[in-house]
Amino acid sequence: MSDNLDIASEREELDRSMALAKALRQPAGPAATGRCLYCGQGFLNLRLRWCDADCRDEWEVLTKQKR
Repeated sequence: MSDNLDIASEREELDRSMALAKALRQPAGPAATGRCLYCGQGFLNLRLRWCDADCRDEWEVLTKQKR
């Protein structure tokens, strides 16, 4: 029979697994290229799409204007 500590431990492990899976999922949107989609600055993390929030925001403004 499981006691409260076992149940809490199983729940913590499940929560951690779900959080890790969510963090590793590629967010929807344009494909990452290893370069900022707005200014073109390159970076080592190939999962990134913008070098900072300012470039992301400017890119979003330009993309919405083209629609």
